[in-house]
Amino acid sequence: MEILRTLALYSEAKNEKFILIGGHALNFYGYTRQTSDIDFIVPKSHKTYWNGIFQRLKYKCNQDDDRFSRYHPENLIGWPIDLMYVDDETFEKLYNESNKGKIAEIEVQVVSALHLALLKLHSLKHFQEHRFAKDFQDLTWIFQNKIKNISDEELKVFCEKYANIDLFYKLKQVLR
Repeated sequence: MEILRTLALYSEAKNEKFILIGGHALNFYGYTRQTSDIDFIVPKSHKTYWNGIFQRLKYKCNQDDDRFSRYHPENLIGWPIDLMYVDDETFEKLYNESNKGKIAEIEVQVVSALHLALLKLHSLKHFQEHRFAKDFQDLTWIFQNKIKNISDEELKVFCEKYANIDLFYKLKQVLR
């Protein structure tokens, strides 16, 4: 996890913020989940800064658009990095509701359990057969273990906003 330590140091030195999401965030909350990359959310307005950091760290960008970038180390040793971009207002809300946590003894901001669930809902919006089972299992674990008091109505609203109504009914079968 040396890359995480390096990013935390760069971030602190330049007062740049990032939030850990994805599999490592799930691990932080107590769910044992294998993951092959490290996922972050950063403000879209800071995309150039982060691109420069990864270039200096000898990472190559393999996928890049307004919402997402994927970086891989030039050598085989190192974690691939996925960056998700959000507008500044959304980032500040996510950051203010995130939790300070330690991943491999490195202090980082970890997305809140609720926002992690909403991100999972969003990822399930567009069915991808190779991802559905893993993301659905992640999502049900979050609701069963970290967001236990969500009402059916709240869950329905979240599903309609971030995914679709079919997902609400699938979740309801598992959660109730």
